[in-house]
Amino acid sequence: MRRPAWPWFGVLLVSLGVIGGIAWDLWPPSAGMLAARSRAPGVSPPAPPPVEERRHVRLFLVHAGNGALVEQAREIPRRAKWAEDLQVVLRELAKAGEGELRSPLPQGFEVRQAFLDAFGILYLDGGKAVHALASGPTGSDLPLSAIVLTLTSTFGEIKRVQFLSEGQELAAMAGGVDLRRPISPRFPGEEAQPIVSPPPVAEQ
Repeated sequence: MRRPAWPWFGVLLVSLGVIGGIAWDLWPPSAGMLAARSRAPGVSPPAPPPVEERRHVRLFLVHAGNGALVEQAREIPRRAKWAEDLQVVLRELAKAGEGELRSPLPQGFEVRQAFLDAFGILYLDGGKAVHALASGPTGSDLPLSAIVLTLTSTFGEIKRVQFLSEGQELAAMAGGVDLRRPISPRFPGEEAQPIVSPPPVAEQ
């Protein structure tokens, strides 16, 4: 006597149902993984290099032939701090210029401290070398004028400069200039005249 075949069909249908359910549960994530693998990762274009900010500098150097002050423009990288910019400008002023242009700064002049008050007066401490500014040839005020003209022309916020030596005011005269008081921009032998400077660029 042959056994009926329907129980086997039932077992087969149940097995197919179980396998189909498992495949249904696994298919969406597997398909997503396959799709993700098939897509090439996006490549972002390289970022452009940062633009280096520059500061326009107006230097007043000494002409070796006639001893007059001559303006020379330069560009320097802008520093993060204003005081660092000032140091760099004075280092540029200490270099010789083109042709017969010479630095007006005495040997060893270096800024130890600098402070700008709310009235635009820059207190500039150049150490003991500041005394050489007042004891140049025939007591000339040319080095003083060169420094003041350079700083007030380059930095719009600086209006006058008070020179100090190791934190102390100077009790001296240089070419008719009283070093005990802040010095306004002027050319040697002339009355103090304001220098029109462009407004300072706001820091980003």
